[in-house]
Amino acid sequence: MKLLKIFLLSCLLVSCEKKETEKTLIVGTAADNPPYEFIQDGEIVGIDIDIITAISKRLNKKVIIKNFDFNGLLAALVSENIDVAVAELSVTPERAEYISFSDNYATARFAIIYRTGDNIQNSKDLENKIVGVQLGSVLEKKAHNLSQTINIKVHSLANHLMLVEELKARVIDAIISEEFQGKKLKENNSNLESSTLEEFSSDFAIGMSKNSGLINEINEAIDSLKKDGTINKIMKKWLGQ
Repeated sequence: MKLLKIFLLSCLLVSCEKKETEKTLIVGTAADNPPYEFIQDGEIVGIDIDIITAISKRLNKKVIIKNFDFNGLLAALVSENIDVAVAELSVTPERAEYISFSDNYATARFAIIYRTGDNIQNSKDLENKIVGVQLGSVLEKKAHNLSQTINIKVHSLANHLMLVEELKARVIDAIISEEFQGKKLKENNSNLESSTLEEFSSDFAIGMSKNSGLINEINEAIDSLKKDGTINKIMKKWLGQ
């Protein structure tokens, strides 16, 4: 009888744990990418956070946010320590080999961030310069591709805040980042400028593990949020457009 009680209690605990898991959406992000995800007053906020929160409401789930550096984020997704990843996550064929992507919710252009007075307007102006990019990002690959056509040295670091400090300290000459992130960094740093990098663009989507059963539900939620204008409202809130 005692063993039976222990068995029944164990089943109850497992059942409760499963139900609790079903009610939550564990979201991984890399909170150094304003205005998409960043820390403000001790809280992770931004475009991606608002979008995934809106999606979770459609799925009747509570969001739990976990912060990683970008490389650690993708590793957490593959190992299924998180349910989804949102972090200006660009859709690429290489990533699609080991993670699944939702439908895209935004299309982004990219920018060059540089010190005031350096006058870097386009990729040709990066000739003979050290260019900073986020480690593991799609821009790291694009920068290496660019280095095949012009003479640049690619300098990769784990997050954008570190890159900005190295730009200010003249360790690097420029940073390549998402366009609106570049504008935000310019707003927050009076000695920095940004120029749009016309030849680079990318679709942003939500990342999931290959075993995820959430993809159809999340795609339906994204479609609904596009149709009812929620995603546009979120973009306007953070970008002022």
